[in-house]
Amino acid sequence: MKVHGVFLVAVFFYLMYTLPVNGQPRKDCQTSCGRVTIEYPFGTSQGCYYANDPSFKLTCNETDQKLLFGRTIEVINISHSGELRVWNGVSYACYNSKGDLSDDISYSYSLANLSLSRNNKFTLVGCDAFAVLSTTGTRNYSTGCLSACDSLPPANGECNGEGCCSTDVYVPLDSIEFETNPHGYRELTSVLDFNPCIYAFLAKNGTFHFNASEDLKNLRNVKEFPVLLDWSIGNQTCDQVGNRSICGTNNSTCFHSTRGTGYNCKCLEGFEGNSYLSNEHSCQDIDECTTHKHNCSDPSTCRNKDGGFYCQCQSGYRLDATTMSCKRKDFEWANILLGTTIGFLSLLLLISCVQHKMKHRKAAEL
Repeated sequence: MKVHGVFLVAVFFYLMYTLPVNGQPRKDCQTSCGRVTIEYPFGTSQGCYYANDPSFKLTCNETDQKLLFGRTIEVINISHSGELRVWNGVSYACYNSKGDLSDDISYSYSLANLSLSRNNKFTLVGCDAFAVLSTTGTRNYSTGCLSACDSLPPANGECNGEGCCSTDVYVPLDSIEFETNPHGYRELTSVLDFNPCIYAFLAKNGTFHFNASEDLKNLRNVKEFPVLLDWSIGNQTCDQVGNRSICGTNNSTCFHSTRGTGYNCKCLEGFEGNSYLSNEHSCQDIDECTTHKHNCSDPSTCRNKDGGFYCQCQSGYRLDATTMSCKRKDFEWANILLGTTIGFLSLLLLISCVQHKMKHRKAAEL
């Protein structure tokens, strides 16, 4: 019985040590890998990531200090708003002087419970080529792009189907894997001098700008582009999960995920930090006065408060809400008094002039 009791106590303390409680991971969790900050609900070991979804478990390759999602996807940045920025390799197909395929590579990635963001574009660079983006999941899905040219396109930077084409990404949210593949669709020997390879890749919106002379030749030797993956907590909305969400404190709030499933957390306005935590790293008040995030005309009048700030004028002054500056309270009364005095004196002068003219007229009549 004593041995059994000791075993139960050991199990209890093990669970207390390894499992996060109410959005509070263990204190010894790894917080960075290379230059990337690791933040909950992501983590690299048990008790440091959201336990209900293994997709939030990352791996830090200690050899090259790269943070990995899954086995091969390198993480660039984790956003609390529900985005994971990662590197995505460029698929390519190269041809020799006879027009035969000489070298090629295509990339396939597992998404687990994450999904491709609609803030990405699928792009093909090459002449007389097409590329396919394929996903697998509950519903298999494919989309593609077609590009044609028999000479070097003008260097106008437009990806409009001549040497380059791109399309928005609207893949099913339940896709668990995606793959990019480029292909030539006819004899390519006539364009090999300026376009020996065809390239296909996903990239975050705004990160690729087509340059015909350089990109058709070798894609400027770029091997990968940043891509956005969307993530959320669970599969219930904020309304459905109620007060059982993992949003950490009263200074954070739940919002519906853009993925259409699950929810995310964010700090209330005037607060910053990790909205999924309930410790000292959770949503904390922003001191707008010391961080210069206020609009008080005179910084010395700024006063911080929870979730905001206000401009406080010294005694005898009032705040002008238009300029956010302090002005004397008696300034308006002085104007009123001065105007009244001038007006009264002008009236007296007018009356005096009228009386003087009347007296002058009566004297003339006599």
